[in-house]
Amino acid sequence: MIEVDLITKHGKKALGMEEAHEKDKGWRHRLPEILLEIGIIVFAITLSIQLHAWHEHSVERAEERKFLTGLRADLTSDLAELHNDSLSYARVLRGYRYFRTLSSQTADSDSLRNYQWTLRSETNLLPNSSRFEGLKSAGKLGIIENDELLSAILENYQESIPGLVGETRSFSQYKASTIQKYLDEHLQRSGDNFAAVMQSDQMYNYLSKDNEIMSIMQRYHGVLQGTRKLIREIEAHQAHE
Repeated sequence: MIEVDLITKHGKKALGMEEAHEKDKGWRHRLPEILLEIGIIVFAITLSIQLHAWHEHSVERAEERKFLTGLRADLTSDLAELHNDSLSYARVLRGYRYFRTLSSQTADSDSLRNYQWTLRSETNLLPNSSRFEGLKSAGKLGIIENDELLSAILENYQESIPGLVGETRSFSQYKASTIQKYLDEHLQRSGDNFAAVMQSDQMYNYLSKDNEIMSIMQRYHGVLQGTRKLIREIEAHQAHE
């Protein structure tokens, strides 16, 4: 390294080790020269440290730009899935309400086919979080200099999304252990008794989950808003670089 070479060269001169005739000079006569050599060494080391720090900072800024560009693409992709999932739960809510009011007058074949999928479907968000998790596991979240932006990213991936995923998984488990299990146990092979099974008191109780479904939809709405806001913050940060 440059500072090692300079220390070796100028250090010897400062100590009077480079040339034999320098030994004949007293240290008082050589004091200005010694101070100059020490100054050169200090300057070289300081400059080397500053250059190294500048290089590391430049590398981190490049890593940050690459990460945020990729993260913005991940969030944009999540927006589409969040929107579709939210619509799916809205249809599930309509389906459950339809089946709870099922009667001989409303049990037409088209409506039954239209809503039957809501009884066995599972809608769970699969976020594009691998990029964030990779940066986190590498201990490099510090490359994001904007503290407010980092806080928003952490809130999205460590609070908002896990909360939503946990709630949807819980609802899917509920459906599997109640509605789907009841259908499996009571439907005839021909399926001719489907309307009768759906009109049972037990099934009515299983389908009375409006509050839970609406809570999931509200959580989806909150994550959608947060994702859009985070994308805007990333764009604003990159525009000011």
